[in-house]
Amino acid sequence: MKIGVFFKKEQGEVIKPMIIVRVIIAISMAIIFVFGIINDFDFALLKWVFVLAGIGSVFDGIAKYFQNYSSRGYVLEFVFALLWFALAFI
Repeated sequence: MKIGVFFKKEQGEVIKPMIIVRVIIAISMAIIFVFGIINDFDFALLKWVFVLAGIGSVFDGIAKYFQNYSSRGYVLEFVFALLWFALAFI
């Protein structure tokens, strides 16, 4: 039995600038979340965490679109982005 059976190859390579942007977004989300906890769990800062999560989902959707994923793959990312933005602005 080959070990390759358990590991599927991705449909496309992840673009390096997208990885860098995604890491920067994740770090800034963590920093904002920590500042929110320090400031008695400030919900105004939590809004920015949701906005950054939405931006990250949009970037993931764009990357999946350019990597020729199925339409279900990138549409799902855009739906998640809408969900994050809705949570941010409610």
